[in-house]
Amino acid sequence: MEPKNEYSALQIELNNHKHDVGFIGSDKCSSCHEKEYKDWLGSDHQLAMQLPTDSTVLGDFNNSKYTIYGVTSTFLKQDDSFIINTQGPDGNYHDYKVKYTFGHYPLQQYLVEFPNGKLQVITPFWDSRAKDEGGQKWQHLYPDEFIASHDELNWGRPLQNWNYMCAECHSTNVKKNYDLKTQTYNTTFDEINVSCEACHGPGDVHAKWAENKDQKVKNMGLIFDIMDRDSAHWKIDPNTALVTRSKPRKSNMQVEWCGRCHSRRSQLTDEFTFGKMLEHTHQVAYLDYPLYNDDGTNNDEDYVYGSFLQSKMYAKGVTCKDCHNVHSGQLKIEKDNVCFQCHMPQKYKSTNHHKHEENSDGASCISCHMPKITVMVVDPRSDHSMRIPRPDISVKTGATNACNNCHKDKSNEWSLAAFKNWYGNKYDTIPHYGFAFHKVRTNQPEAQKALNKVINDKNMAHIVIGTAIRFQDYSNNPMAFENLEMALASSSPLVRRAGLESLKNLPKQQQFEYALPLTKDSIYGVRYMANSLIYDIPITNVPKEQQAVLINARKEYINQLLYWQDRALGLSSLGVAALNLGKQEQAEDYFKKAVALDTLNLIAKINFADLKRMQGKNEECIAILKKIISIDKTFSVAYQALAFAYIRMGDKQKALNTLKTAINIIKNDPQNHYYFAVLQNDLGQHKQAISTIMKALKTYPNNEELLTLAYSIHLNNNEISEAKKIATILVKTYPNNKQYQQISNSN
Repeated sequence: MEPKNEYSALQIELNNHKHDVGFIGSDKCSSCHEKEYKDWLGSDHQLAMQLPTDSTVLGDFNNSKYTIYGVTSTFLKQDDSFIINTQGPDGNYHDYKVKYTFGHYPLQQYLVEFPNGKLQVITPFWDSRAKDEGGQKWQHLYPDEFIASHDELNWGRPLQNWNYMCAECHSTNVKKNYDLKTQTYNTTFDEINVSCEACHGPGDVHAKWAENKDQKVKNMGLIFDIMDRDSAHWKIDPNTALVTRSKPRKSNMQVEWCGRCHSRRSQLTDEFTFGKMLEHTHQVAYLDYPLYNDDGTNNDEDYVYGSFLQSKMYAKGVTCKDCHNVHSGQLKIEKDNVCFQCHMPQKYKSTNHHKHEENSDGASCISCHMPKITVMVVDPRSDHSMRIPRPDISVKTGATNACNNCHKDKSNEWSLAAFKNWYGNKYDTIPHYGFAFHKVRTNQPEAQKALNKVINDKNMAHIVIGTAIRFQDYSNNPMAFENLEMALASSSPLVRRAGLESLKNLPKQQQFEYALPLTKDSIYGVRYMANSLIYDIPITNVPKEQQAVLINARKEYINQLLYWQDRALGLSSLGVAALNLGKQEQAEDYFKKAVALDTLNLIAKINFADLKRMQGKNEECIAILKKIISIDKTFSVAYQALAFAYIRMGDKQKALNTLKTAINIIKNDPQNHYYFAVLQNDLGQHKQAISTIMKALKTYPNNEELLTLAYSIHLNNNEISEAKKIATILVKTYPNNKQYQQISNSN
């Protein structure tokens, strides 16, 4: 029967399509899309994951051995199975059968099956590069450190688990399917690798459309049309060499699509909806150190997306397919020639521009504008922020730069001198957000002022503004709330989410006022962040007309945490949520499950210890904290909590000794020094407390907590001149803090 409206039956089927049904397989696509299919064959996507066979397994399984840090792994073949004998997470040797291959070049990893449906990525990998490039041998993911069985990076532990760490990006239409009661995975996928439908979405309606070309069906029966169909092209001005797009790009959805896997992010749900922004189902990492350097250059594996969002290319409308064949994954044109599609070779290929010998590495566009870092030991990845080299930023912030990427034997100062000799001050006088981020990270004066310039720069990339918003200090930045209101009203979900994240240290009532409207945000990732801020506010504290919104926010937040219940951290977060809602018994149940699921997860244990504190069970609290420290002697929070536990018992000397141990062992946490000085002062040792603070300030200059503590101690002991010196430093470092100004003036 024909439908009674303008849509055809096929369009109605498409409108009612669910995100996880209708996958028909790449073989069916190949009959019509022969060229694209051939390009895809042999690509990283097609070879992302495979069944182990003699043709797919690249490693030497001819009874070969590989030894590192006293652990010998043996790789052998038994009948049709590939076996790896190695030390398991229990410290004993076992035979593990290879279930799947993972990747193919420049390295291939192997997945082995654990009980309860878990698949783990074994850390020895096969270096599949050519022998003359250093390959064709077994290597280890962590060659510079011994990874013990209790280490979180041990291959049998959650961080190396395929089901939730890797699966989404190596197969098509993955469903995690975790059962908490049995702690079992039944993870499924429609195709073993990254197939056509991983990017284009379910193809069933499209295949039906192809049979009759029904004109009433939108997007040829695809849930969303990923192609650019605006017939735009890039225009090069022969006089200025500037490049513009003939039509402004209306959508960056193609980049969002690629970003699903090519980004550093956390996954919020299996229910990926084709045609929606990445932040709807994932939370992208901001430009935080040490993942990124202060200037946004990648310092670790960022999977491209976060870098590309910073680039002028992205701002001008360039997408992945402008440079890459999206089906093969390779550059559309080899090496630098891909750049010369838009950038005039007459200008940019000349020594007048690059200042290096023709055809040398230094003459390459990619060497200078997309420098590589090596990840996973053998895999060089290009920085996709595509920027002008700035050795001046490196000199001031320590960030890496393209010049020293090649000239490794030279200093940043040498590169800066050479750069100035070539280009004068043409580039190093240009403002850059890297300076502001470095000032914030190192507690430098005027940091917040520099941050405000970044936040209010209308040409700044959204991921940069989002990062900056999260760095702002509401106590010391007079523009902070103005910036916040701008962020929460931004068109970018990255900026809106950042604004919400920045609220975490504000009073609960302020969090509620700013977050409540965004619990109805159209982007789920933003809603989740808003929900996390207000879910635990008592219903009775909220006006009646807002209670339904709060109830829904609470429900949505708890449901999100339930998605992560296959992780100890997810269960622990459920425990914290229950605790905040006044449900101690439920909280204890979640904490016990978290610890049982991962006996080495220290966050779960510290939360469990805190529950024991709240229950008044101090001895149990201390026992858990001591266990944590026995597992990881560098876990600061455990020392601090243990010191407080001793104080509750009335043994301040034990607390002091605990914090002293923390200071001697841990070199990156000023809080240990702060609490140690507080306790010293409390014991009447105020001079020793000041000495502790002064020593700490050499390592953590301008630390606000340490400075305010020093001021308070001096003042309470009538050391007015010393207090005034500290007040002067506070005013200089935090010039917009009215409280510090009043303190300074009163002295």
